[in-house]
Amino acid sequence: MVTKIIAHRGASAYRPENTLESFELAFEQNADGIELDVHLTKDGHVVVAHDERVDRVANGSGFINDFTLDELKSLNFGKLFPDFSVCRIPTLEEVYSFIKGTRLTVNVEIKTTELMYPGIAEKLTAIERGCSMRGRVLYSSFNHYTLLEIKQIDPQAQTGLLYQLGLVDPWVYARHVSADAIHPHYKIIALLPETVAKCRENGIMVNAWTPNDPSALTLMFKCGVDAVITDVPDTAFSCREKFNK
Repeated sequence: MVTKIIAHRGASAYRPENTLESFELAFEQNADGIELDVHLTKDGHVVVAHDERVDRVANGSGFINDFTLDELKSLNFGKLFPDFSVCRIPTLEEVYSFIKGTRLTVNVEIKTTELMYPGIAEKLTAIERGCSMRGRVLYSSFNHYTLLEIKQIDPQAQTGLLYQLGLVDPWVYARHVSADAIHPHYKIIALLPETVAKCRENGIMVNAWTPNDPSALTLMFKCGVDAVITDVPDTAFSCREKFNK
């Protein structure tokens, strides 16, 4: 089995995170998929950004759900890369429009840990269907109730359980909530590598976030995880090529 490379917020080490520019570079750097984060705007659009607020990455201030889509589109989301061109926040539909012409898959992280965004699960599954992305999307969240809601709406949807601290027998828990994957921090797998084999025996994928240096990436390949979710898809690709020789 070849471990897949999922670009965390795109090629976020090199381009403004969660932008089309970052996703395009991830594709050029041989990523197998991209990971992105979603929120709802004031007027009900699903947009792609990591934080609940725009302050860290854009030239504005406030919560995303206090802005309309047009207001968000007026901001530059390239604040962390001042020498780069102006970047606009994309809608999920705009990202899918790009993805459809590639071989990439998409990991959609639903940011319902601080704000609940009522109705976001219905919107996400409707957009997946409307954009003909069935079978290419995996939903993840630290809020596992949101993933249960996704499964209730669409039992065929794929879900991955994000977590940062050690879980006892995560494959048992994943099966209990009908999840398809676990998404632990890579250091958990480094400490508990037997998790991968146990998950595989139970039909659960293991997608580890966010190994970025070559040693951490190579260790994840040795552990046999299904995917690494990384900020540096080019480094991951080089490490995988070397590991597989």
